[in-house]
Amino acid sequence: MARGTGMKDGGTQKAQNDLVLSFLAVRRAIGGLGYFLPVALMVFAILSGRGLGTSISAYYYSPMRDVFVGTLIAQAVFLWSYEGFRPRAGEIVSDWLTARVAAVAAALIALSPTSGPDIPCTLLQCVLGPVVAGWLHLVAAAVFFLALAVFCLVLFVRGQEDSAEKRASNRIYRLCGWVILGSIGLIGVMFLTGLDQQLAFLRPVFVLETVATFAFATSWAVKGDALGPLVRGMARP
Repeated sequence: MARGTGMKDGGTQKAQNDLVLSFLAVRRAIGGLGYFLPVALMVFAILSGRGLGTSISAYYYSPMRDVFVGTLIAQAVFLWSYEGFRPRAGEIVSDWLTARVAAVAAALIALSPTSGPDIPCTLLQCVLGPVVAGWLHLVAAAVFFLALAVFCLVLFVRGQEDSAEKRASNRIYRLCGWVILGSIGLIGVMFLTGLDQQLAFLRPVFVLETVATFAFATSWAVKGDALGPLVRGMARP
């Protein structure tokens, strides 16, 4: 009987370990894709001699369109599959809901591109018209980054700060969250004031989008235990 109980406990422990590894793998995948897209676009800009695009979204109308769309759809799939911690009773802002909001937003960014050259329209552009589809793209991008900021500033920092590494991780999450909000806020100011056009030669929108993307990628990589040396380094007194 004891042996059977031990085997059962061992099976339960293995299932729990597999679940933890699955969570970590999804978090690392989300972080890895966040790093991948801007880097891939910058490498393309260098190798092709075309220079940086005005924004990450502008690469939809380039040979990197498949990479742009594919990466965002992959992000959407991983975010949709992310369960996170079980919601508490009456909890509104949860891992599950925030991840799904971000997933839908990521898919809409990919499938409803911003306005660009006169090429055959996507399904959403054909149905909604290019102007509405362009606005949908911008709103989806804002929602996507806001949802990721919520992860950094609210969801990832939950729990007791009972160790130096947890405190260090929380500092990283909060820094990443504020970097995301600051970057997106600056992009909004540029759009409203026309500075994005006046400073277009500096590619400020692309730069700020890249900073925000690296910030959210870093937060997910830390949550997935992929940046242990960074966390341990910040945890040292």
